[in-house]
Amino acid sequence: MKRYPSILWLICICTICFIYTRCAHPPQTTLEEEPTRIASIPPEFVQEAETVKEKPSEKTPMEQAFETAQQGKTKRYFVAEKDNIIVKADIDVENNRFTVLYDIVHAEVDVYHAVLYVPFSVENEETHEIRTGVFEDEGASDAGILLAFDDDYHENWERNFGLFERFGAKVTFFVQGKPLAFCKAALEQGHDVGYHTIHHLNLSKVSEAQFLEECTAEVGIFHGAGIPLNSFAYPFGLYEPWMSSVLLSHFKILRGYGTTFRIYDASAIRGFIASKAIDNTLYENDNEFKALILLMLRAVRLIGGVLPLTTHDVSVHADWGIKPDRLEFLLKTAAELKLKFYMYKDFLE
Repeated sequence: MKRYPSILWLICICTICFIYTRCAHPPQTTLEEEPTRIASIPPEFVQEAETVKEKPSEKTPMEQAFETAQQGKTKRYFVAEKDNIIVKADIDVENNRFTVLYDIVHAEVDVYHAVLYVPFSVENEETHEIRTGVFEDEGASDAGILLAFDDDYHENWERNFGLFERFGAKVTFFVQGKPLAFCKAALEQGHDVGYHTIHHLNLSKVSEAQFLEECTAEVGIFHGAGIPLNSFAYPFGLYEPWMSSVLLSHFKILRGYGTTFRIYDASAIRGFIASKAIDNTLYENDNEFKALILLMLRAVRLIGGVLPLTTHDVSVHADWGIKPDRLEFLLKTAAELKLKFYMYKDFLE
């Protein structure tokens, strides 16, 4: 007699098969399900975001000009009138022209954070509407001074090496005559040495032969002593036009002399520049000197570039020289404004 599995046994077998099938082949979500869920975002949200992005500015031309000035997004320039220096900028917004005037006289420096706070005004040139504020200037990266000392005051110059070092100042000494020990000492201190002729004559009054003797006869001796002499300064700032082409075959850069305030683009200094004198005899008192130094250094800080300055002796009594306390004020102010100290050898290429 055949035996058939009991009903209970059959139920167990079916249950085991069902469990095995579900575990080995779990249900999968089809690729069509996810895009359907993403596509369900209401389109009005996307449209609203695009509308906000394309919304035009509601700021007035004055508000836009003021914001541009306050953020420092202007090309600043200066106007020099005798002993006064004015720093300005021009802004055009929607057919409106604005003039920005920076009050460098009343600017204040935060030495710790190296920030110069400069009051400024923005004026609409047509309506004369004015708005004022304060600009936080962090300084142009190339802003600096190019300080030089002329003639043969070697002992007084060397006496102030410690003062230069205290403020991290590097300068150029334009020496006369033959190479002396001072030249090597200056180079060892990290300073620069240029040439200022043998006898400091007015070159515009000498013959061509005497000109060549004064300016070039000793150059080879300096070179042989390890003193490069890459730069040359005209005595009194006087010369004839043809002389520069001759001297540029012996020196890389030539320096003139005067009383005009100038700022040079650091990347464009080539061949010849003129330097502003800051000698004692040009100022009636210390207050006048300090006021102009502040104006000049703050101007170059705001505008950027290189400010050439020239003096001679370092002495209380010298007309053609600078008092020690004035020199210290100049170096200290430049250091507080984070200005670079350039030398003439920085512009040889």
